[in-house]
Amino acid sequence: MKWLSVILLCCLCCCLQAQENNLLHIDALHRQRIETNRNGMWVLSGWGLANMGSGIIGALSTTNTEVKAFHTMNALWGVVNTGIGVLGLMRAKKEKGLSFSDTGKYKAYKNAKKLYAINGGLDLLYMGTGALLAARATHANNPSRNKGYGHSLIIQGAGLLLFDVTMYLSHQKQNRYWKQAAPEFAVTENGVGMVYQF
Repeated sequence: MKWLSVILLCCLCCCLQAQENNLLHIDALHRQRIETNRNGMWVLSGWGLANMGSGIIGALSTTNTEVKAFHTMNALWGVVNTGIGVLGLMRAKKEKGLSFSDTGKYKAYKNAKKLYAINGGLDLLYMGTGALLAARATHANNPSRNKGYGHSLIIQGAGLLLFDVTMYLSHQKQNRYWKQAAPEFAVTENGVGMVYQF
């Protein structure tokens, strides 16, 4: 009977140690998600600032309607992307100070991937809209302007698609570690919920 108690106690200690390691692993994965998003927001802000600067300079230094429209649209995209980047940096800073449950950490990870996947789809839509604008420019009231806007949309969409795919893949790299840290999270894939034993 004593041996059975000792064996059970050893098994319990091993299980508790494994759960503690998993919790530490989950915390590390959570911090990694925040850091990945933070780094991405710096890149997006830089891309936005570069587009604002080059767009303003380009638009002011030409009289060509198509070129002016191209640079003007780039500058406007720069404002939007910089704004999103700054808000993202603020969110990452705020998230570092917030308390998340393990389920909340996993949901935040899944939501980040979902966001970048949806954005990737929108990027393709921007590129398609740009291609349509450029292709049908001859039927517009101001063909040169439409062509400039269209080419800008194609470039901005392509740049954002590269960004969103890179961000998605950066998060996806962590997927197997999440599954190792807490296999119980897998049930959330079906929307069933999660049970995590302490």
